[in-house]
Amino acid sequence: MTRNEILSIRSLHNRPERRRTNRFIVEGVKGLIELSESNMEVLRIYSLDSMLEHVPVSLSSHIEVITTKAMARISNLKTPPGLMAIVSIPSCDTKTIIESSNVGGTQAPLPFVLVAAGIADPGNLGTLIRTADWFGMRGVLLTPGSTDAWSPKCVQATMGSIFRIPVAEIQPEDEALLQAQQHYALGMSGTRYTDIEWKSGLLWIGSESHGISTDASALHYETVHIPRQGGAESLNAGIAGAIVCSEIARVWTVK
Repeated sequence: MTRNEILSIRSLHNRPERRRTNRFIVEGVKGLIELSESNMEVLRIYSLDSMLEHVPVSLSSHIEVITTKAMARISNLKTPPGLMAIVSIPSCDTKTIIESSNVGGTQAPLPFVLVAAGIADPGNLGTLIRTADWFGMRGVLLTPGSTDAWSPKCVQATMGSIFRIPVAEIQPEDEALLQAQQHYALGMSGTRYTDIEWKSGLLWIGSESHGISTDASALHYETVHIPRQGGAESLNAGIAGAIVCSEIARVWTVK
């Protein structure tokens, strides 16, 4: 592996380069197994000789065996797992997610879209994407200011869900489309989440510290809250989102 190849791969740990090349990194055995079961376009797989047996057969044509030293240089992990895939970021937009009822080729059980509004922590965003996938939502939208869904930390936190559920960033030209939708925003006040008449729409989850961004405040939405029973100051976005999504799923299962 040449120095330029190493630098090219290492650059994908940075958001601007992921955007420019439209590529992202997946590391580890579980990640590759999830990839092999998805429609993602895998461009290259870098493997230690000792890890070749863990590469799914369907991905075997993309393999390049590299040294332990080279693997350590292209990975940002303290203990590289010995397998890395370079994958194309799939094309998707707000309109496609809102208007489509299919996720991964199957009918989405819940006619809802989860909106991550200014979520800066990749672990929280990964949890929200995983939650949306678990409950069968149509997809996940990101507002400006949110962390990159395709960063290695976020991809890892989704546990493979990002390979199955569509994810897109909201653009300025999406305003008219968004205005026409039903919106629910999770906050510290408003209607108790179990008392909402959940119609199809968009569920906005803001950051623990700043809540819903000003981008959402221009929309007409119903504010939802989770009552506090104990002394904790707040719930992080991932946990709060999972609680509300579970209630939405319960209501729609009854329907």
